Amino acid sequence: MTRGVSILFYLFIAAVTCVMAGQVCLDQTGVLAWDHGRRTRKSFQNRLLITGIFWILFLMMALRFDIGNDYRQYTQTAHEAYVGGYVVTEAGFNWLVRLLYWLAGGEYYELVFAVFAFVTLLFFLKAFARQSASFSQTFFLFMTLGLYFQTFNTVRYYLALSIALFSMKYVLEKDSLKFVFWIGIAALFHKSVLLVLPVYWIASFAWKRWQIVAGLLASAACFLGKSIVLKIALVLYPSYKNTIYLEGGGSWTSTLRTLAVLALYVWFVYGYWHTCEERVLNEQKWYRELRFYGQLNLLALVTGTFFSFLPVVTRISYYFGVSQLFMIPLILQKIKEQKIRRRMTAMIFAACILYFVIFLLQAHQDGVKLLPYKSWLFETERYTY
Repeated sequence: MTRGVSILFYLFIAAVTCVMAGQVCLDQTGVLAWDHGRRTRKSFQNRLLITGIFWILFLMMALRFDIGNDYRQYTQTAHEAYVGGYVVTEAGFNWLVRLLYWLAGGEYYELVFAVFAFVTLLFFLKAFARQSASFSQTFFLFMTLGLYFQTFNTVRYYLALSIALFSMKYVLEKDSLKFVFWIGIAALFHKSVLLVLPVYWIASFAWKRWQIVAGLLASAACFLGKSIVLKIALVLYPSYKNTIYLEGGGSWTSTLRTLAVLALYVWFVYGYWHTCEERVLNEQKWYRELRFYGQLNLLALVTGTFFSFLPVVTRISYYFGVSQLFMIPLILQKIKEQKIRRRMTAMIFAACILYFVIFLLQAHQDGVKLLPYKSWLFETERYTY
C-alpha cells in the first residue's frame, strides 16, 4: 500500500471497530449474563461484538510485515535468542522465542509477532470490558489516541503495558497477591514494569497538598541534578549507554495531552463537584478510583517534564498516563447535567479525532514507521540470519 492508501486503511479499521464498540453495552452494575441457564441475548451480542473487534485488530497486527521502527531489530534479537547469542531482552521473551521456533521447526518470526499481538490485545480488551465505565468510550480513546497502532512498536513493552492496565483493578480492590503476580509475569518480558509495583500502590492513597508540593520540589531537584540521576538510570539500563536515546525520551505531544486531561480532572473535582464535601466524596468508590487515575496522570506529567532527560522516558510515563483510557469515561459518566455531559463528550471526541488525524499524518516518520502498511501475505522478502 502507498502511504495515502495506508492512512485511509487505518481510518477505515478505526471507524469500523469504533462503530462495533459503540454497540457494546456493558453495565458495570451487573446485567445478567445468564438467565435460567441460558446466556442472555444482550450478553451474547456483547461477546460477539468484542470477539469481532478482537479478530479484526489481531489479524491486522499479526499479518503486518516490517511495520514499526524496531520490527527488523526484533527479528534479529529473536534469532540471537534462539541460537543462544547475546541478547539484552528479558528471560520471558527469550524462552518464548525458543519455544515457538522449536514448535514451528524454524525461525518463523511472524509467529512471535502474532503471539505477542494476541496476548497484548487480549489484556487490553479484557481490561476495557471489566473495568471501564464505558467500553465504547475507552475503546474509542484506545484507537484515536494512537495507542493501538503504537503496539506495532516495542512489542515487549506494550505487552507489559497491557498487563499493567489490567492489573489496576487489583490495586483498587487491594488484592496485592494478584497485582504482584501479574506484574511479575509482565516483568518477564519488560522489567521496566516493576516500577508500577510501588507507584500504583502509592497512587491508591489520597495525597495531601504538602505531599504533592514536596514531590514537585524533589522532581525539580532531580532535574537540576540530572547528570547524577542519568548515571543511576544507566546502571539499571546499561544497554542505553552510548546510544541516541541519551538525547532524551520525552514527548511533547504526550505531555500536552496529559496536561489537558489533568485540566479536565481539576475542572471536574474542584469546579463541577466543588459543592460536595471532600469527606463525602472519599466515601464513594468511583471517586477513589478517579483520584487514583488523576494522581497517576500527575505522575505522567512530572515524568514527562522534570525527567524528560531520561532515555525513552515516554515508556515510564505511559504506565501512568494509560489510565486516561478509564479516567475520561468515568468523568463523563459522572457529569449529572445531560447538556454539559453531551457538550464535554463532543469536545473530547472532536479533539481525539483531530489528534488521530495528526498522528497518522506523522506516522511515517523515523521512530514511528507505521506507514505504509505491508503484510507478509503479499511480500516475498524475509529477514534471514
